[in-house]
Amino acid sequence: MFDTEMEPVTFVILVFQVLVLFAQSIIYFSRPDDKSRLRFFLLIITYIFYNTCSGLFPDENIAIPLSVQIILAYGSGVVVSVYFVYYIYLEYDIYPFDFFKIKFFAYTLVSSFILLFIVPYIFYGDLSLSRRLFLGIPIIVALAYLYKVTKLLSDAYKKGYNDESKLFRHRVISGNLALLTLSGMPIVVAFGDYQTIEQSIVNFGFIIMMVTYILDFVAQAQNETIILSQLQKKDHSSQIQMADNILDDILDHLQNFEDKKQYLEAKITINALAKKFNTNSRYLSFIVNKNKGKTFVRYVNDLRIDYLIKRLEQDRRFRNQYTVKGMALEIGFTSSDALGRAFNKSQTMKFSEYLKKVRAS
Repeated sequence: MFDTEMEPVTFVILVFQVLVLFAQSIIYFSRPDDKSRLRFFLLIITYIFYNTCSGLFPDENIAIPLSVQIILAYGSGVVVSVYFVYYIYLEYDIYPFDFFKIKFFAYTLVSSFILLFIVPYIFYGDLSLSRRLFLGIPIIVALAYLYKVTKLLSDAYKKGYNDESKLFRHRVISGNLALLTLSGMPIVVAFGDYQTIEQSIVNFGFIIMMVTYILDFVAQAQNETIILSQLQKKDHSSQIQMADNILDDILDHLQNFEDKKQYLEAKITINALAKKFNTNSRYLSFIVNKNKGKTFVRYVNDLRIDYLIKRLEQDRRFRNQYTVKGMALEIGFTSSDALGRAFNKSQTMKFSEYLKKVRAS
């Protein structure tokens, strides 16, 4: 198209994404402290970079060395893959593999791209060889994701999410579906240069993310408007009643969060929990402050400490055989230091002293 290697499908997608980027830049700069808006803004940029490089390159008519074009074309796929998974992990709180952290995923793809694609290509100039050497690792990772995500979707369908909000169910499904689309990229590339198929599959994941982002944005805006109405227009009883219903719903979610001991999970963030409750992180923080009398972090940590104290009293094996680090990891802390700080704030004494006292009793 336009005497370039770019297919019409890729061009249409690029134009659409540029328009989305323009709209999102307005949304982001209206509230620059919102990390979710920033992450989606960066997601759009990575997709534009990927579609531009993989759509245009390699092309002998472009005044850029062909070797650089080829590295950019394949490298853009690595960039969008790493950031996309990072976005899913943080925004959707989806971790298909407990052992496969985002840093490990990034290191694996980037290092294999450098060592198995760039280095051989620079030394031998053989694109076919570099493709064969490099694509093995992304395909293995993609197949692992295909299997795990398919299983997660199947399990989600079977058990349902009766205690979760409708929006949260949609987020779980859309996040996993988006990972499925990304998994198709290296498989398509392995069969050859099928730009139309590759771009359609990969960008379908972006469409899923965009629709979910819009639904989430609208839902949060509605909740903000209602809660602000309660705070600013107390003379309108109908608005107060609507806001009270939302507040009661969030409090019910918090009670369920406590009853099911979900505070013991290691990766709890206020953003992830707010989306799970179909609300905004600022208002979840406000409700926790108002009804629990503490910050969100202190609220979660105090729940963990209360659970820890009860378990130390009741579980002899936990009390006598676990190390402090083992106890910390068991109840959701990332380290023994984090446990010690939280315990000291909650009980105004050192955990080591308390543990010694409990073990001696």
